[in-house]
Amino acid sequence: MERVKNIKNPDGTYLMCRTSLLALGLALTFFSDMRGSAEVVAWFMPVPFLIYATRYRKPKDRLWLLLVLVAASMLVLAKSASTPLLVSLGFSVMAGTVIGLHWFLTYIIWERIRRRTCERSGILAFPVVAVSFEYLQAFFTPFGDWGALANTQISNLPLLQTASLVGFLGISALMAWFSVLVASVLLKGSFSGLKVRLAVFGVVFLLLNVWGDLRLDQIPDGRYARLSAITNDFVFTGTIPDPDSPVVARTTDMMVANTQNAARQGAELAVWGEASTVVSQDGEKTLLDRLRGVAMSEQIAIVAAYIVKLPTGSRHGQENKFIWIDADGTIVETYLKHHPVPFEGSEPGIAPLRTVATPFGNIGGAICYDFDFPRGALSFARVDADLVVLPGLDWRGMFRRHSLMVRMRAIEGGFPVLRAGNEATSMAFDDRGRILASLPSFGPNDRQMSAYMPIGHNVTLYSRIGNSFAYLALLILAGLLIMTGRNRLSEK
Repeated sequence: MERVKNIKNPDGTYLMCRTSLLALGLALTFFSDMRGSAEVVAWFMPVPFLIYATRYRKPKDRLWLLLVLVAASMLVLAKSASTPLLVSLGFSVMAGTVIGLHWFLTYIIWERIRRRTCERSGILAFPVVAVSFEYLQAFFTPFGDWGALANTQISNLPLLQTASLVGFLGISALMAWFSVLVASVLLKGSFSGLKVRLAVFGVVFLLLNVWGDLRLDQIPDGRYARLSAITNDFVFTGTIPDPDSPVVARTTDMMVANTQNAARQGAELAVWGEASTVVSQDGEKTLLDRLRGVAMSEQIAIVAAYIVKLPTGSRHGQENKFIWIDADGTIVETYLKHHPVPFEGSEPGIAPLRTVATPFGNIGGAICYDFDFPRGALSFARVDADLVVLPGLDWRGMFRRHSLMVRMRAIEGGFPVLRAGNEATSMAFDDRGRILASLPSFGPNDRQMSAYMPIGHNVTLYSRIGNSFAYLALLILAGLLIMTGRNRLSEK
């Protein structure tokens, strides 16, 4: 990158040079998300990029911005890399590229609007553009809500309650609003004309956090049930093992034995982690007959998640599924993973999401990556799910991260979630996202998490208005772009 002189602010002070801005932006991005991050850093992460986009507009400057954003996004995700490296690093590269591109477009479009309109429109534009692109990625790409600003705050429970109002996008909008206000102060070199706007943000921020704290003081009503999340010690290497291998047989025996043990400890429902065992098409019936026998003899409902390895030449190499077996041995649900991770090779499910009527409520289910897409939580909320079970499979680098992201869906939809996480951490959340139980699938434990969970659906504003907040952002964005275009024409 060529060396350039520093650029002066209107008051005579110096802004950072382009290299420093990009380096600072990369560092803030790296430390703002995934493990080893500081959540407060994410509130400032966009600031250097906003300043850079304003001051440096040549094609080569834009190219550097794109490269740094993509690299930063990849590095953030690569912080979770572990065995299997091909899977974890591959996801980092694919998702990081998409996330970096989406933020590049966000900064470029914001800068165009700000330059062609006014400062007030520029302050409105950044949260509007950020929300619009996060919505488009989460609902119309294979990468869900990865890279969303809101996901950097998954440990801030009072603030996360905002998701019950307008979904995760409300939190992202608040963070983008703060960032652009800070950038505006730095670009002007003073608080002149911004004090009122900063005060308005402060009031909104305070009210949302106080309201969220008060919401967390409420205790869920309704029936409670004892549930069990069961995982195993099999280490996934990225290759599906032979269904007839001794390792798979041992793993299956362990899952069955732990299911029986959970029943004898009082569990009414046992949920296996994603891909807890592997069977062939011919061997699936044998497994199901065995589990039906356990369900009837132990009087426990079972959500058995496993892989069916399909014959060579099939369009897809496998089925990633769960089978819901009621306590009377009846199979009441067969679910195929709706959103296989890119290049997973599983046959995607297409059946509408629904709930299963049980003695303790209407329960829905999905698999792991499915809940990185807000559409699923919204669908379950609209069929009044009293609980959602979520078999999951991660890698060691995720540990708690992916499970904690699930609490956003619980808050949006207003229902408890039980996630059984192979090679991760199993967690149980209530409808406020509070952790009711947690157990890692590592170390010297029996990999059976018992959770006493409230069963019931709490209607949220988001479950009623859906993505109206995103639609409003898109409408405002369209208006700002029209205004930008007209102003550009009038300048000619």
